[in-house]
Amino acid sequence: MLLSLPILAACGGGGDDQTCVSDLSNLTKSCTPVTSHALPEGIWYGAVNSSQSIAAQTIVMENGQYFSIYTQGGSFVWLIEGIMTATDGTFTDTATNGFHSLGAIRGGSLSGNFSAKSTLTATTTLFVSPDTGPTNFNGNYNATYDTPIAVADVARSWTSASGVTPASTITFSADGTAKGVQGACTFSGSFRPRASGKHLLDGTLAFTGALCSLNNVSMPVEATVVNGQLTVVGVTAQRDQAFYLSAQ
Repeated sequence: MLLSLPILAACGGGGDDQTCVSDLSNLTKSCTPVTSHALPEGIWYGAVNSSQSIAAQTIVMENGQYFSIYTQGGSFVWLIEGIMTATDGTFTDTATNGFHSLGAIRGGSLSGNFSAKSTLTATTTLFVSPDTGPTNFNGNYNATYDTPIAVADVARSWTSASGVTPASTITFSADGTAKGVQGACTFSGSFRPRASGKHLLDGTLAFTGALCSLNNVSMPVEATVVNGQLTVVGVTAQRDQAFYLSAQ
């Protein structure tokens, strides 16, 4: 007596993962798509639907944490941060935080969709005056994210471009330590390559300065360099303070 048993297999077709069941008794096979929870991991550059000609740089890490940085003429305007989840090319975060250059902090939500290593579009309920509604932004994937970065790649002094605010300088040493100045704040810390092997350095910075809003604050930060432009960005564990630096 022969027994015909269903055979389960994961199979791919046209780039879509599927779970398939084959029935050998009648030589049939049925497949259902496998839900993907892949994140829009990477570094993305795009624009914001704003009357203010704002650019957007978005960093999404493998753990879902993201930073979307809005700048105008190279100067910092707004940062949103959170941890997103994704399903089949869409992503959401119901607890994103926004940090304004003037110190305001607001909570909101984020949603969007993406094509892996290609394009990203998103909407956040947070917005910057004079805009009065949800902010849309987009991004194109930058393949630099897929290349490792070493401390040696940043071991020099970096200075913000002329006219960019806040004015900043930061110097990295060969051992990964760093120190710098931004406005009334001085800071120091250390960096090392992120374990994921992507184009990010994990770091921690501690700030001092009697007139510095971050005085006596320490926070984790991420650093990356794309096309000769250094970005350092971070948010405190309490999500009550943020830091952004751009230099070249």
